[in-house]
Amino acid sequence: RSNVNINITPTTQAVVRLHGTFDDYTGPIDGGSDLYRKVMRTDPVLFPPYFPHTEETSCIKHILFGNYDQGQYINPYADMVKGYKDYTKSMILAQFEVKQALDSITRGLNIRGLFSTNRYSYFDVSRYYNPFYYSTTGYDKYTNTYQLYNLNPTTGTDYLTYKEGDKNITATTYSEVAINYDRTFNKHGVSGLLVSTMRNYLKANAGSLSLSLPSRNMGVSGRFTYSYDNRYFSEFNFGYNGSERFAEKERFGFFPSVGVAWFASNENFWGDEFKRVFSKLKIKGTYGLVGNDAIGAAEDRFFYLSEVNMNATTKAFTFGQDFSYNVNGVSISRYANDKITWETAAKMNMGAEIGLFNKLDIMVDVYREHRKNILMSRASIPTTMGLQATPQANIGEAIGKGIDLSLDYNQVFKTGLWVTGRINFTYATGRYEVYEDVDNTSTPWLDRVGKPVSEQWGYIAERLFVDEYEVNNSPVQTFGEYMGGDIKYRDINNDGIISSLDQVPIGYPTEPEIIYGFGFSTGYKGFDFSCFFQGLGRESFWIDAKATSPFIDTDGSGSIISKNALLQVYANDYWSENNRNIYALWPRLADRIIANNTQLNTWFMRDGSFLRLKSVEFGYSIPDKLTNRIKMKNFRVYASGTNLLTFSKFKLWDPEMSGNGLGYPIQRVFNLGVQLSF
Repeated sequence: RSNVNINITPTTQAVVRLHGTFDDYTGPIDGGSDLYRKVMRTDPVLFPPYFPHTEETSCIKHILFGNYDQGQYINPYADMVKGYKDYTKSMILAQFEVKQALDSITRGLNIRGLFSTNRYSYFDVSRYYNPFYYSTTGYDKYTNTYQLYNLNPTTGTDYLTYKEGDKNITATTYSEVAINYDRTFNKHGVSGLLVSTMRNYLKANAGSLSLSLPSRNMGVSGRFTYSYDNRYFSEFNFGYNGSERFAEKERFGFFPSVGVAWFASNENFWGDEFKRVFSKLKIKGTYGLVGNDAIGAAEDRFFYLSEVNMNATTKAFTFGQDFSYNVNGVSISRYANDKITWETAAKMNMGAEIGLFNKLDIMVDVYREHRKNILMSRASIPTTMGLQATPQANIGEAIGKGIDLSLDYNQVFKTGLWVTGRINFTYATGRYEVYEDVDNTSTPWLDRVGKPVSEQWGYIAERLFVDEYEVNNSPVQTFGEYMGGDIKYRDINNDGIISSLDQVPIGYPTEPEIIYGFGFSTGYKGFDFSCFFQGLGRESFWIDAKATSPFIDTDGSGSIISKNALLQVYANDYWSENNRNIYALWPRLADRIIANNTQLNTWFMRDGSFLRLKSVEFGYSIPDKLTNRIKMKNFRVYASGTNLLTFSKFKLWDPEMSGNGLGYPIQRVFNLGVQLSF
């Protein structure tokens, strides 16, 4: 990293900033989480990680890795030791800035220009051999010997091969010109800022013609402020921004905002006696419009252009006397739409900053946001229109509101004891006001208007089926095979069929509506102690019934066979013929995914709220009179820990792992350390 300031003239300054990060790695092919995932999907009894060499195999130089059948099962030990990966990651940033003071024109005026370029590159290469896998063909329990059979004699290798991984290269260029004015006239403060920006982004190996083109946007923004006597404040901001994603007539958007504030505690009537209690009071409010062009999928980069594949194999047709001619057809994945434009949000915020006794600072902000022009796919398109792709339009609306609260406490006592503390609390919720959907007059529970943005629709699970008799005498469930021990759903519309028409809003939103944290630090003489808690509330998640199904291959790879491990919580509580518990945690076991049980439902819905003791630290600093003797400025020993305690209604595994109990677990960490400074 390098920063060079050059004073060209007394009023002209140039700044050159250079920054580079270079990361070279050589290590295992799989990372910790990937390898753990393989361990959790390996059959623990079908074969060992490897077989020890015997007298009969002493002439074989390679490791005798265990496997089964044709060697297509996961062996995480073999994957861990079979080779290594190299990757190189580089990022270089170069920035040049010129600042010019224009006090010769008027005091407080200056102008600056900035040019920045960023280059990022990454590639990796894996080098490995293909392991030889073995299985036993016979075992003599009297002599404790066995015979080994090579499962892949033609595909295993004693030499290295290699595989090229990701290759990511990006180039970003950014330029900015700004003129700034800031001056105070007696009690009047005036400032203004105008900024013009341009950005160009290019990605190699983007994957398509449209994504390979440079991504560009530009804009002009401004800020103008006025203050009087450090008591009254006003501000006006605007942005006039252009996006390449929209047609020419929709390309630019104007987004203004205003704000005012009153520093009441600076008023003359706010006497010293009052200040001893209310040391600070500031009331503020803002209202403005914000634009968003990051809408839709990345592939839909230019909404005003159609996406046509002139060589689509999915639309191929065969003809000829012997049907020997095959010609690819034409497919359309997006129709041109020059009406799509910016998604906008009108935001209003009211807040207050309160100081009490010069020790406690309270900040409260209440906000409301009305989002319009939310991009949505049309819900009902007649087939008679002959469209291959579903059109999109800016038709959605949503309203969000919430409150942010923070309290900071800081006090030093005469005895030498000091205490600092902080509490943060955020409540935010958003609901649809307009949502593109089919006519739900006869099924009002399917209507998303008035419901939280991230709320899920699913089926109400009543319990598990007792037996086949109950299955045959219940509404038909249309999700494939099901029998006794599978989940029984409620027929909401009483039509005798469980279908998508029986979905209802279930649980809290998947995004937490409440996020909070609190902690404190204290010290006395050489001792110090600190801790921090964090938590969230009003959030639901669902146990992933597919990813955690016991003994099932869920990797989706036809060439590799995996078996999910059996979670102990499932082993302790599942439905079986011998234990027909209709409220068991896990339905009946099966050798395949039962689609009936993997629907989004209330059976696997859980409350995601939790409170975690995120960090604790206790330390002791040796007094200065002792450290000075050994020429040291500071000597501190400490013990700390992270993720030490979690309080949650969900007891199966850590709630931050969400629905996948076979995922990489949250780590509990303990540290002992020494801090030295000379």
